[in-house]
Amino acid sequence: MSPEELKSFEERQNEMQQTRDIFDLICSRLNLKYGEFFGFRDTRGFVVLNIYNDKGGKTRVLKVSETAEVLFDTHKYYSVHHTQTKKDILFFSELRDKPEIYKTTREGVLDENFEILVPAIYDTVRDINEDSYLVVIDDYRGILNSKFEIIIPLKYSEIEYNKTLKIFKAREQIHKGKDEDGDDLEGSRYWIYDQNGLLLQTLEYGLVNFVHDPNLYTVYDIGVFYSSYVDNTAMIEQQGLLDQHFSIIIPPLYNLISKGEKFILVYEKRNAVSGHDYESKEAEGAECYYTLDGGKWGVYDHAGSLIISIQYNWIDHTFSDDLFLINPTGLMYYYQGEQEDGVWCAKDGFWGLINSNNEIIVEPVYKHYQMYEDRIIFYNRQTVNYEILDIEDALTIYF
Repeated sequence: MSPEELKSFEERQNEMQQTRDIFDLICSRLNLKYGEFFGFRDTRGFVVLNIYNDKGGKTRVLKVSETAEVLFDTHKYYSVHHTQTKKDILFFSELRDKPEIYKTTREGVLDENFEILVPAIYDTVRDINEDSYLVVIDDYRGILNSKFEIIIPLKYSEIEYNKTLKIFKAREQIHKGKDEDGDDLEGSRYWIYDQNGLLLQTLEYGLVNFVHDPNLYTVYDIGVFYSSYVDNTAMIEQQGLLDQHFSIIIPPLYNLISKGEKFILVYEKRNAVSGHDYESKEAEGAECYYTLDGGKWGVYDHAGSLIISIQYNWIDHTFSDDLFLINPTGLMYYYQGEQEDGVWCAKDGFWGLINSNNEIIVEPVYKHYQMYEDRIIFYNRQTVNYEILDIEDALTIYF
């Protein structure tokens, strides 16, 4: 642990102990026990306690000083909680007149004196960034500004804030007809807004996210909405990348994308055949394992030019931006261990090295390689512990 990390840790520990001491004092002075209330210490120097099932089954909400002086005492609210971005407001909830099974309260906003700034008209209210609030009514989402004015209407199924681009990505769910079984097909339209609620662009894709880079829109031109969890290893057809001005860098044609500092690798599945040889050594300990035989990789630059055509069974970044590891004859496979992220790799075949002009630096004639930050070693013989046996014939390339 560095001195800075140690200092930060000690400060957090001291703050936690101070908070515990304050709650101990309040419990002692007000004759309360831990477990009888939900409470928090506000950054402005006071404590809020929610004492549930008080008189008449109502919630008693107390605002208390750090010296245990009761500043405000009410049964008016069902609960009061604070934000995560240290704004000068509190959130509160009230019971609905007609509670539903999963919706029993509505939420609003208070100032620190428990005066209502926004009445409890929303299903949920939360701070999505330091200047804006995400609000929900009947599963439709919108955005309020710091003055609690609606700047993005409540008509979206999802809203995500990208703090790098300082934009809101709002997804509108649209009906796209019926499938062959008569089930509804749901599509998506994405609305991109700036921080002030100005509409910048609409995107007609089944899915839009930022899994490869927070500065770039990853788009999936798949027609219908894709609702499953997606990370940068997800094998989904018709992936592409747009820059922050919505210009196409990578056309939505590929099944995998791997972005580097200077270049972007793309994979085209084509008619690849999958296999599930769980007896192979690569599958040991796998929760999910399969091979793909038939797809090809290529390389784009960040300007959107295809600089290496789609031709290699496997290609990967190295610690040198202008050099790529290749395996023209290897077999690609996916490995995911228990409670681990998945990863794509290659096995068998022969390894080599090319540059960004697709010029051969190392002929692909080696069975193995070991890569380090400053070099890569190509060789043909190793022990079961990956120790190099033919070091005298190995080839080392320094970055």
